[in-house]
Amino acid sequence: MNVLFVARNVFRRLRHDLLTVFMIGTIPLIFILLFGYAFSGSPTDVRVIVVDHDRGTITLNTREFGQITLQKSLSSELIKGFRKKVFHTRWMDDEIQARNELKDGKVWAVIVIQPGFSQGVIDRVLQIKGGMPYTYQGQTIHLLPRSEAAPGPGISLSIDRSNVPVADTVVATVERALNNLMFAYIGGKTVDFSSLLKVDYIYAGRADYLDYYSPGVIGFAVTVITSMLSLIALVREERNGILERLLTFPVHPWELSLGYTLAFTIIAILQALEVILIAYFLFHTMFAGSLLLMLLVIVVYTIGLQGMGTLLSGLARNEFQAVQYALLIIIPGLILTEAFWPVEALSPTLRPLAYIIPLTYLNRALRAVMLRGWGISGIWFELTVLASYAVVMLGLSILLMKRRAHTR
Repeated sequence: MNVLFVARNVFRRLRHDLLTVFMIGTIPLIFILLFGYAFSGSPTDVRVIVVDHDRGTITLNTREFGQITLQKSLSSELIKGFRKKVFHTRWMDDEIQARNELKDGKVWAVIVIQPGFSQGVIDRVLQIKGGMPYTYQGQTIHLLPRSEAAPGPGISLSIDRSNVPVADTVVATVERALNNLMFAYIGGKTVDFSSLLKVDYIYAGRADYLDYYSPGVIGFAVTVITSMLSLIALVREERNGILERLLTFPVHPWELSLGYTLAFTIIAILQALEVILIAYFLFHTMFAGSLLLMLLVIVVYTIGLQGMGTLLSGLARNEFQAVQYALLIIIPGLILTEAFWPVEALSPTLRPLAYIIPLTYLNRALRAVMLRGWGISGIWFELTVLASYAVVMLGLSILLMKRRAHTR
């Protein structure tokens, strides 16, 4: 009976707390709707550059005419095999400029089709089949393998592997298109086209999925710890009268706000260091860049996050509501910010939301430092966004403290 009495008492209190009841019902709904509509599966609209040097000139040995030369561009057939939804393709003639854009992080891959691509494909087909019929000038002739054929890499694929799911999607898409092209000429035989494809990773060549997930885990852990801790601590101190007593001391509101920010930032740094060290020493996660730069990015982000926590604490009347508000920060961060899958894997309609959530820029900055080895010049944009967020949120939290000081 005592158990039922306690349970009934809980529900009786909830009946008088309609905001909590509303959040209990809506937060799971938000989570499943975001997950269902946001995650589209494989990455799409992957930014790539295609440099097509293929001459489209094919020299063939025939039984009837000896050696002949044809103009047939197999690179065009290959490019048609790239799935339009998977690649967001740009074409360039300058291979050096294309690779520079790749190094600057503007695209994920550069696909260079070599001048002898068409010749190499046909030579490989004839080597496998031993010959094949072909319609030439209105009659059927027989093509023969060339003894001088030496197929080299017909496609040079340069990839930024700091985004492992995207990099694997690029390789799989090119391989599929090449396989389909070979299959069209060979038929049902097993095709080995390894001699036609050369893959080069300019960043994080040895990265696996654990390396890709680690920056997201670090950013997500900082978000959970800081948002939960700041919200619950501030609500508890206000309910217990501690915050009101502090405001009676000769302490300026901005000093109080900065004091909370300093405390929660130190805690977030310690937690982040714990995660980073475990990831490095226990799981041997890739760290190509500066640890100090990573901590700087985390500090700037944490300042903004603590300011957000201060603002939300003014809306929460108890610790339970504080947890609910924290989830409003955590859930979008889990699904929409590249923590565990790239933005290219999100539904196109929801992708713009990723760019208004600060955690997206933290995750990108951490991956750029950890996997690409970039310095501050490589992440200046992400750091600027996070710094702007921190300044705005910290300023608003100071204004809120001033309001509390005047209304106490």
